[in-house]
Amino acid sequence: MLDMINNPGTLNIGSFQIPYPVVYLAGINLLTFLLQIINGAIKNKKEDGKYYLSPVLIILSVLGGPLGVLLGSLCTDRKGCKENMMLRVTAFCMTLIWAIAVLIWLGQISETHRFAFWQIFVQHRIPLYVLGGINLITLIMFGIDKFKAVKESGSRIPVAVLLILCGIGGSIGGLLGMFIFRHKIRKSYFIVGVPLIILTQVAVLLYLINSPWFPNIYV
Repeated sequence: MLDMINNPGTLNIGSFQIPYPVVYLAGINLLTFLLQIINGAIKNKKEDGKYYLSPVLIILSVLGGPLGVLLGSLCTDRKGCKENMMLRVTAFCMTLIWAIAVLIWLGQISETHRFAFWQIFVQHRIPLYVLGGINLITLIMFGIDKFKAVKESGSRIPVAVLLILCGIGGSIGGLLGMFIFRHKIRKSYFIVGVPLIILTQVAVLLYLINSPWFPNIYV
């Protein structure tokens, strides 16, 4: 089984030999790119403004086509409307997950496997302080947005801003803000999206501490 993963076979096109995983990823991302373009076109023509293909695209993102979704979104929905936000969150997270999988397949991983990613923050305090600050800011932003929602006063904090704060490291603060302030807990792109972001960040940290690119990060 391991030999099949390391030597998955190739598709021969003339003098070119393309590994089957590359063919698969290129094909599924081309498919999701085209489907996202169609998804946006259908949304623009329908009066209800719904993205009918988003559930299918979420599944295809998990199966390896998230990059095509993101590129297609740049062509059809640069502003990132709420109706398509869950798809964007999924595609962003799955892009990172699949990037890690490709790097591992290419052998970009150390022979010694480590799992205690929290040791990075125990031994290197500056990242811990930065991460703590981002999470505190995210928690406060969720509280401010909840206050504005209840009072119906002033402009609300955009959904994209809250999700970006979670994506750059404030996901724990975002999750706490959701339950402390009872805010955004009925929105799939938060109640599902934020835990997905947390899992993705853990996967990225696990890869970093096992990556040959950062030999001194775990000292």
